Amino acid sequence: MRPARKSTRVRLWGATVAAVAVAAYCWWSTGLRPFTVPAYAAVGLPVVALAVVAAATRGAWRRATHGSAPGRTKTPNLGLRRVLPWTVLLAAAAGLEGAGLALGGRSSSVPTLSTVVDHALAWHVVRFVMFAAWLAVGFAPTIRPRWRHRYDVALR
Repeated sequence: MRPARKSTRVRLWGATVAAVAVAAYCWWSTGLRPFTVPAYAAVGLPVVALAVVAAATRGAWRRATHGSAPGRTKTPNLGLRRVLPWTVLLAAAAGLEGAGLALGGRSSSVPTLSTVVDHALAWHVVRFVMFAAWLAVGFAPTIRPRWRHRYDVALR
């Protein structure tokens, strides 16, 4: 019983150290001057890391989506219930952007999304949160199948 408990503790510490390292990287990279070589490198490094992680976890993705039996395949559950909220959100964003552009793009009552984002990016904390969210969204599809496979095996 103790080895499993120690393994869980080690994983928790590893995840905590990784989260702190990613947060520190996000804070450092969002403090760089925009449109400079170091800023481009700071954005490009996670893209390269994502490509490496995606290539390394390719087998876990196949096991999680296709199951362990040779003839059994799981189809992704992309029904209307899962897609509708994202479709509504994208339609609302496109509608607001279109209304803002129709009003000349400089309206104070209906600003475009790019205007709102530009004003929000003036603060380092907002840049940090947006960069961390961008990393999380980018890495989630590569990490999720490993967790799903691990928990599916544990539940059997």
